[in-house]
Amino acid sequence: MVKKLSANFNIYDLWKFLGAVLIIFLWIIWWVKESGEPNTMIEVDYYAQTTENSENLIEEEEEHDAARDYKDKLTAICALHQSWCDKITWSWDIADYEKVGYVSQYFAIFNFLNEELVKGLDISKEFRTLIINSSAGKRRWWATWSRITINLDSFSDVAQFWQVLTHEFWHIVDLWVLNWNSSNMDQNYTEFWKVKFSIDDPSLEYYKYSRKNEDIRSASALKKDFCSEYWMSNPFEDFAECHNLYLNNRKLFRSMASESTILKDKYNFFANLFDNNILWDNKTAMLYKEWRPWDTTVL
Repeated sequence: MVKKLSANFNIYDLWKFLGAVLIIFLWIIWWVKESGEPNTMIEVDYYAQTTENSENLIEEEEEHDAARDYKDKLTAICALHQSWCDKITWSWDIADYEKVGYVSQYFAIFNFLNEELVKGLDISKEFRTLIINSSAGKRRWWATWSRITINLDSFSDVAQFWQVLTHEFWHIVDLWVLNWNSSNMDQNYTEFWKVKFSIDDPSLEYYKYSRKNEDIRSASALKKDFCSEYWMSNPFEDFAECHNLYLNNRKLFRSMASESTILKDKYNFFANLFDNNILWDNKTAMLYKEWRPWDTTVL
């Protein structure tokens, strides 16, 4: 006779209840294991992760290889004229691939001046220092008789480096390379307020095309007699601007000169000084009659 636990619940009902509870408990454990915990030792795909790391490592190695390549290129370029490279002072952080570009441009311009100038002293001996600075400065560039300083971060576009360097090298040529023989000095033009030019210095011929002296322009001088608007008031910058235009944009210079006898004289001054040779002609067209760029280094 089955023992009754209550009027409606006996011992068999208890065992069935306990069995059901156990089944439900085991099912919950299994569900939690399946849904919340890995059911394998392979919890992370280390193969894929290792492969990714390996790819990153390869990329880093390629970057190092590229860096070595640029360093080697820089060494190879400098080996062509080590004394020219020795004139460069690098300031702040400039990558080797950037240095390759700047040195290549410097070499092209410097070699042209060294080979093509038909008058004056040896520029490779007279020019001493090119400071290429990656930080910003109060000015984009400046030059003394033997040194050029360029502040790259002051440029709106570093592609201007070529034009700026061409412009600045003319100050070196003007102040020192074209220095002439007479011991008698001209009092009308100075370098930083110091009498610098001998009376037979070829630069004086150029200045006289548009000026009475360093401070006073000729009364007859017109805007169309200059290569750019910005430097109309400064004879040395006017000289450098027309030099830059002749060497890099002769077509534009010629079209400007067609409107001005004075500018024809300035054009012929450079054509004779370089035996009619130029660095590069980017063929910028004349925009309109008597148009003048504000600054030839940003053409």
